[in-house]
Amino acid sequence: MNAAYRRLLPLLLLILCLPRYAGAEQPDQFTFILPAPALLQTLQTMLPLPLEPDSANVNGTISIDAIDTLAIHDKIISLHGVLSGKNLSMSTEIAGQNIRLKLGQLILPLSCDLLLRFDRPAQQLFITPQLKPSQDQPAAGGEVILPLMAALNNREFPVDLKKLLTLNPTIGGQSRPLRLETVGVTAEKNQLVLRLRPQKSKSN
Repeated sequence: MNAAYRRLLPLLLLILCLPRYAGAEQPDQFTFILPAPALLQTLQTMLPLPLEPDSANVNGTISIDAIDTLAIHDKIISLHGVLSGKNLSMSTEIAGQNIRLKLGQLILPLSCDLLLRFDRPAQQLFITPQLKPSQDQPAAGGEVILPLMAALNNREFPVDLKKLLTLNPTIGGQSRPLRLETVGVTAEKNQLVLRLRPQKSKSN
């Protein structure tokens, strides 16, 4: 997470901080806006992104190796990229017999929707990938691709916002940790928007 945070730090300097609303009930809140191009750039610096199949029928190493396009809409992050697999094998049934099919290495174009769910008490953002074959993928590969997608789909992964949103600016030669509580997350109109509230740090 520290490495990922360091990659995100330049983007944090581009945060657009706005008052929540004039006359709002909680004026201490402000808004963190991350446009789709900035999120795409961030994810590209973190590649490859490993994926763990949730199925005993699929074995091997799977990762997202490239992300070409990204859009944000209706609490969904949609992206198009490249999925790769190494040392892959898959159980299948042929003529009533269970067979372990060795696939070796695969490189596949893919489309993926990331569904977002925010748990405020836990301060965690959950993402659920829904992968589907890209339109660029030949239909003949469906026997391999569809079981592989099924092994990766609909698993919920947590993102710890507490660690992500802790800043440590240096003032007067001393580190001044700034912790931020997330009070709301929305994803629409090609923007990921977090409503934040500063938390007081405990003194030693």
